Amino acid sequence: MSLRKIIGLLAGFALAVGLIGAGVGAQFTDSVTAQQNISVGTFSCTIASVSGVGVTQVDAHTLTYAAPEIDSSAAGSDPVSFTVTNTGSITQVQTITSAWAGNLPLTEFSNLLPATAPQTVVGGNSYTYSGGIAWTVLGSGDLGKSGSITYTVACGEVGQ
Repeated sequence: MSLRKIIGLLAGFALAVGLIGAGVGAQFTDSVTAQQNISVGTFSCTIASVSGVGVTQVDAHTLTYAAPEIDSSAAGSDPVSFTVTNTGSITQVQTITSAWAGNLPLTEFSNLLPATAPQTVVGGNSYTYSGGIAWTVLGSGDLGKSGSITYTVACGEVGQ
């Protein structure tokens, strides 16, 4: 066989193999869709009730307590209580902060609400806090002084 014939046979063989490989193929596709509905509870809290003179509820999370007019130099106090309700269905942690305003000398006046640890409250339940103002024996330097305490409720997730 001549070289020309051998090259021709090899070229024909290569062409045949190339056409067979290119003409064979398959493609498969498949898809799946799933939906899962998840029910999540509600999360909310509010100051539900307040007792005491001089209390103004600003909104569902804040109340301001104005110190009463003091008619004696004797030591005394004016207590206030308020209840915070978890109005949602998710257990939450309630934290209360307080801020003073006015010119009451803090050496003679104090907040009756102690530094309170956060309270865990189950949905639909409440927790009552006791606050207000206490004072030591007062002198003439205290005349005309006034002030207030603002209590603020923050409700957060358990573990946050």
